Amino acid sequence: MQYQTSPISTLALAGTLLAISFPVVATSVDSDDFSTMSLKELVAMDVFKSASLVPTQTSKAPGTLYTFSRNDFKRFGVRRLEDLMAFVPGLQLNQYRKRHRSVWSRGLLDRYNDKMVLMVDGVRMQHLYYGHFSLGDNLPLEYIEKVEVILGPASSLYGANAFGGIISITTRDFAEQANWETTLEAGDNHRGKGTLFYNSPTFQAFGSYIDQDAPFRKDRKSFIGGDVLQPLDEDYTNLQLKAMPIEGLTLALGYNSNETPFLFIPPTQDAFVKERNLTLSASYNHGSLDTGRLESTLYYRDNKAREYEIEQNTRTLGYQEYQNATMAGASATGLKRWQDHVFAAGVSWQYEEAERTDFERFFHYRDGFLNPTVKGNLLNTPGIANNNFAMFLQDVWEINPDLNLTLGGRYDYFDQFDGYFNYRAALVHTPDAHQTWKAQYGTAIRTPTFRENLKVLEGTTFQPPEVDAEEIHLLELGYLYQWDEANLSFTLFRSHLHDFIHEVPTPDDADEYFANSDDTYKIRGADALFNARPADDLNLRLGLSYLQADTVDGELPYLATWSGSLKLDYNYRSDHTVGFSVVYNDARPDSNSFDEDKAKTYFIANLFGFGQITPEISYYFGIDNLFDEKVFDPAADFGSQFNNERSDREIWLRIKWESSAL
Repeated sequence: MQYQTSPISTLALAGTLLAISFPVVATSVDSDDFSTMSLKELVAMDVFKSASLVPTQTSKAPGTLYTFSRNDFKRFGVRRLEDLMAFVPGLQLNQYRKRHRSVWSRGLLDRYNDKMVLMVDGVRMQHLYYGHFSLGDNLPLEYIEKVEVILGPASSLYGANAFGGIISITTRDFAEQANWETTLEAGDNHRGKGTLFYNSPTFQAFGSYIDQDAPFRKDRKSFIGGDVLQPLDEDYTNLQLKAMPIEGLTLALGYNSNETPFLFIPPTQDAFVKERNLTLSASYNHGSLDTGRLESTLYYRDNKAREYEIEQNTRTLGYQEYQNATMAGASATGLKRWQDHVFAAGVSWQYEEAERTDFERFFHYRDGFLNPTVKGNLLNTPGIANNNFAMFLQDVWEINPDLNLTLGGRYDYFDQFDGYFNYRAALVHTPDAHQTWKAQYGTAIRTPTFRENLKVLEGTTFQPPEVDAEEIHLLELGYLYQWDEANLSFTLFRSHLHDFIHEVPTPDDADEYFANSDDTYKIRGADALFNARPADDLNLRLGLSYLQADTVDGELPYLATWSGSLKLDYNYRSDHTVGFSVVYNDARPDSNSFDEDKAKTYFIANLFGFGQITPEISYYFGIDNLFDEKVFDPAADFGSQFNNERSDREIWLRIKWESSAL
């Protein structure tokens, strides 16, 4: 059962959290003291690599990009990557019924996260059947050092699915001296989380475990608009090992598992998703840009997923399906500075294979128990495999000290699809120390997922058409102005999306299939971000986005025209900070016939804080969705289905202990 808090207990707990803000000892939160540096100097220190593979100041890297360090996680008051993404102008997040948040980049909507690429230490993280990734509790922030986000087509460097951009994660660096770190977190919804991290100059070990009730209301509705009765219990386990046996070579093992409920299905059954993922990787880096640098990665991923349902009355199995897959890949990139040019060239190989994708249905919510049961496969080509071979070239040319030109192209060849060439041209002009002008034109593709291309249709003889890859062309113009204690960036973009893959009901309405749209979708918009330090102890961040997406039939549904965010943090006492944030979306139209699930304009407010208790012990607290706003997201099943709710208010407290190893 979901734990509910009364207003009195909520205020009492909030008061307790605030009281912790006055500890007996005050020491520095971070070992480095940046308090005397201006905001302009801090921005100049930030380096972004994912945009061109060459370390570049974030303000001068090509394209639209955002970077977040480990220090930023606490200054935004977030505990999950998906919450951090809400502060990226141009991204809209929507709750889905399988307990993940869909990330829509600049109007590129879909039920799953298959229009961006997620990379962790250079390894692509992707669910093979859905082409999907999650950014929730399966990726603990305690083990992440840096997050880089690129908006806009990135296929000229990263290939298929880098359609709306990439999210690149770098895990924690090796430590100069051996040390331990552990955290304990508790909160609403029976949440309990623990992490343990050992770090040294050549070896790391990290583990975490979470058990909680998913933070959703008991009176939420199913995707057909009726009541729900499902349990909310879920758990996440994570283990990461990383070693550097010789200089330049890093070996890593990652394992995570989770079991989460479907949140919005009819009350006739309980439904769950159980996943286990193993990742093995090796990376080797050697040399410098001046002498020539080699960067290479080899990885193997074994993904296992089981979706199953249990009938409510008899508690017997009602349905199960498997989505087991193997993925592997290798890449090698060479970089060399020659006069005013930095050249990059690389080759890569990616392999994916569906290992087990069978299903069996014992019960259907409309028909009851089935006799005989329905057996089959999710794919019309079981066990299918696909190779993707690619090569790319890029030149970053410093035409003069104030003007850089980036030119690049990549060719991908797929066993199951055609060959594709994508390109990018980007100019960055910095006429003085305050201003940066940017212009970029690029293309990208997204190949159909196995589900979109090979889905088996149930209860119908309809034969769906073949699905082609989506293609996008985007032009963007950007401007950045920096003061000593403030900066303002502004980006205009316009994209044309061809062969958009969308879900269509079969003529007999027995199932759904995927097809390419004949229309060209035209998407245009603007993103703006303002950072300021009005006082030495006060930081302000304000983001705003405008979006207009059109087809020949009118505007695309489900998208907010205006969205934005505000974040304030105030260092009210030495080494103790309190913060406040707001995430905003205006109303989003849907296409269903329900009246009570409208995705109306919303403001979600969050309160948070952090600081030191002793030199070894620090605290973090937060109240997410402070005013318990009820928000519907039209991100469930596009069409006639009932919309999904976001989580209700969460109150949490985390304690961290860190010390040198014995």
